[in-house]
Amino acid sequence: MKPIESIAVHDWQAPIAAQLAAQALDALEAGSVLRLPLPFTLRAEERTLLSPQLLSGTRKNISYNPASGRLQGADGDAVLETRLRGFLARYHASARALVEHLFAPYRDALIDGRASYRPAEIAGRVPKSWRHDDTRVHVDAFPATPVHGRRLLRVFNNINPHGEPRRWQVGEPFAAVAARFVPRAPKPNALQAQLMAATRITKSLRSPYDHYMLQLHDGMKADLGYQAQVHKTAAEFAPGETWIVYSDQVSHAVLAGRYMLEQTFYVPVAALQYPERSPLRVLEKLTGRALL
Repeated sequence: MKPIESIAVHDWQAPIAAQLAAQALDALEAGSVLRLPLPFTLRAEERTLLSPQLLSGTRKNISYNPASGRLQGADGDAVLETRLRGFLARYHASARALVEHLFAPYRDALIDGRASYRPAEIAGRVPKSWRHDDTRVHVDAFPATPVHGRRLLRVFNNINPHGEPRRWQVGEPFAAVAARFVPRAPKPNALQAQLMAATRITKSLRSPYDHYMLQLHDGMKADLGYQAQVHKTAAEFAPGETWIVYSDQVSHAVLAGRYMLEQTFYVPVAALQYPERSPLRVLEKLTGRALL
């Protein structure tokens, strides 16, 4: 498995040759970051959106919910918000078309998450806490939103108008992360999960799977020795590039960059071509129990 796999796709909407699609799906589910020479071209009126001043307060991103049309995180007038909503809706539609063509087995199972626009520079930003410090290598997990084994498929694009790359680091494979951090993690507590759901700390009942994923996320970020010693592969994504990753599987850190788009999709394990590679199956094998 290569940490970064280049895939020659140049169109968001066009059908993709079966051999290339099979190569991309294999690499994605093995834990590679897919790099595509695929720009998302801004329309003339959208160039007014290339400003961090659009962010509201201390927000680091502007989000758009495709299901409801709700926009959050923007600090602008009604005209700018309408333009942002159309911009992010267009990115969502493009990302969904790409994923449906590139990963055909997912087509009928794909669940839309939010689209996100991140115009602010990440380098030098002071996070709320170490848990929010994405410059530390981590796998993604959501404290308030249990996913119950569903995969976090993310489609990123760099629209930076100044030629600046998005700088990442990719860490060790998921199986190595899990083998290192699961043995030191506390066991799931069913009563605690029920209390968190009842008091709306979590949006639904946190499953044992979600518990372990959060333990990996927090354990990695909290361990400064691990952060210093673990092997990392540097990656720079230039303006005009798209990259696709299962961010629940690929350990990664984000070091620098601004003006980036991201679309999240949720993929059930049953839709995967290689479900045995999923974090759910890896964690179940490691813990010796069903986690859902």
